Amino acid sequence: MLNNMLGEEDLNPHGFNRWPEDARLSSMMAPTLAAAPDGGLFAVGSGGSNRIRSAILQVLVNLLDYRMPPTQAVCAPRLHMEGDFLDIEPGFSDEAVIAAAGEAADKKLWPAQNLFFGGVHTVCRAPSGTLSGAGDPRRGGVFEIA
Repeated sequence: MLNNMLGEEDLNPHGFNRWPEDARLSSMMAPTLAAAPDGGLFAVGSGGSNRIRSAILQVLVNLLDYRMPPTQAVCAPRLHMEGDFLDIEPGFSDEAVIAAAGEAADKKLWPAQNLFFGGVHTVCRAPSGTLSGAGDPRRGGVFEIA
């Protein structure tokens, strides 16, 4: 059993010590592969429970739609909406914060980037075959080509 997953509300909503015996625990791990129209390939993954989905999506949007280099795509500020509560990192424009917060009943504006928003790591292969990537500083990640 992945004991650290037992405290994740979305996987175990009834709390610690309430998991049924001999039942397999789901995982929020979501390694993701994406292909760009130009032939570029991306491998992306993150830790972060129910925030994995929003973290991976935001990095993929940065890579595919905004064509950011990997380090910029991974290090860009993130937000996460859960129910009607918005968590948002610094770095968004005031207008973007106001627009996003308008959909939320309540919000938390974080003072700095935080591992709460996942730790997305990525490896990218350009159509030419050149490799690049990024490790998320929110979780001490690094990228190195040996």
